Amino acid sequence: MNSPALTFSQMSLNRASSARKSKHWLLEQQNKADTVFLPVWRSLCLFEQDKLAEFTREQAITGQLISQASNCYFLGLDGEQAVFVLDLSELSQKLLDNLLTDKYQAKDFRSALPLITARQAPILAYGRALNHWHRQCQYCGYCGGKTLSLDGGHRRKCQSESCAKEHFPRTDPVVIMLVEYQPPGGKAKCLLAQHHNIPSKVVSTLAGFVDPGESLEEAVSREVFEEAGVVVDQVTYMASQPWPFPNSLMIGFFARATSDEINIDNDEIVDACWFSAEEISTFDNWGDAGDNYQLPRKESIARYLIDSWLEKQAEKQ
Repeated sequence: MNSPALTFSQMSLNRASSARKSKHWLLEQQNKADTVFLPVWRSLCLFEQDKLAEFTREQAITGQLISQASNCYFLGLDGEQAVFVLDLSELSQKLLDNLLTDKYQAKDFRSALPLITARQAPILAYGRALNHWHRQCQYCGYCGGKTLSLDGGHRRKCQSESCAKEHFPRTDPVVIMLVEYQPPGGKAKCLLAQHHNIPSKVVSTLAGFVDPGESLEEAVSREVFEEAGVVVDQVTYMASQPWPFPNSLMIGFFARATSDEINIDNDEIVDACWFSAEEISTFDNWGDAGDNYQLPRKESIARYLIDSWLEKQAEKQ
């Protein structure tokens, strides 16, 4: 397959990494009439009916939002137009409702994805992940001192003179893999698992965080063996996807198993089975009614890996 247009991965903004270090430049951008502000309240985003709410200085409510925001972080330039995220998370539900009136609603980002355009999705995901990092990094992890946001929200610095440690936005690498077993003289099979943290009928790929001092390929081999007891001897990179739930980078791989023997770790997964392409083609989509197996959400890299494998199997026929 060609490089996938995975959800969250097609960023259109110029991050302006050098320019954002200037406080004067950032202030100029904030005060431009056409600058866009995207408010975030905890894990929720604002919508006007079924459309993502994007505010500019020309709207009366924008000044109120900025005055109530605990922080304002620069995301980048859309051409000449600056885009910022506003953190309203410290407002109570009542104060937020009073501020928004009935015209705007706060909706869960994940469930509202069908209302967000392909261009908006990576920008909003970027803003949400950046905002989450700031809320988690208010205090220095080295000395416990208060930290200060700098560079438009892309750096924090400890305010203790004896420490002054700098902190940068964090991304957690996660390997996610489509594992195949090719029996001698038979059709290939794909390993899919039922996980503890998703609905019981959903089967998905294996995945896990990368350990310190570990290569991505080593992480794939280790996670597959730890979760399913399966040994793999071929690991090939496929694609990657930013995953703002809350701040991961999903790194997708194809892995080939040396046998179809499974020995699952019940603390890691609920169950795992080998499925043929014919069997998977009969599965339902996430959220469908009924007792049939369901595939992962269409916006996920897990679904991309499965669909890619199904396409390859179809090409062999």
